[in-house]
Amino acid sequence: MPEDVKEDIEVEFEEVEVETETSKSDELKEKAEKFREDFKTKAEARTEANKEKFDETLNKSKDVAGKVGENLSKTIDDTIIAMKALQKNFDTRYQGYKETVATGNISIDLAENKDFYYLQAYLAGIEKEDISIEATNNSVTIKACFENIMKNIESSEEDPATLIVSGIKVGEADRTVTLTEDIVKEEITAKHNNGTLFVTIPKRIVPKTKIDIE
Repeated sequence: MPEDVKEDIEVEFEEVEVETETSKSDELKEKAEKFREDFKTKAEARTEANKEKFDETLNKSKDVAGKVGENLSKTIDDTIIAMKALQKNFDTRYQGYKETVATGNISIDLAENKDFYYLQAYLAGIEKEDISIEATNNSVTIKACFENIMKNIESSEEDPATLIVSGIKVGEADRTVTLTEDIVKEEITAKHNNGTLFVTIPKRIVPKTKIDIE
């Protein structure tokens, strides 16, 4: 084969090989670009889905936290209101008892349970005929007449008695006890023994009525 023909054939083969390599390279570039675009699209879609899921979880957490906070706040508020009501009731009852026990001329003790008040008055030397009890819907008044020793001494103009020391109060005394609950005044009972007056005072029980809700 002539040398010049051989050279032409080799040049043609080289050109074909170059074209083939160039074609393969372009195809690989195209596939790589397509893979990159597909990967980018899937990554973006997955990122968006994760973001939506995260936002949903975050919103649910906020809702749960909000509800817990509301319930906790309501519980605290209810507890504070109940404690204030209890304190107010205690203060009212204590003040009422303090005023009734600390004032007046007749010494008393006052107690109670669910159904009754119990009142004890100390009236040494007083006969029951000299004692009176009055009651309203929520108070009891005890009246007594105190007299000194001279009443019990028989004296005459020839031999009169003289009062040397006077340490016992003389005259009429009264004590009103105001109660925090209404009482059944018609059913009050009293006993007098050895200078002590014991009074049993029934409380007025108000029945509770259940209200139907339509």
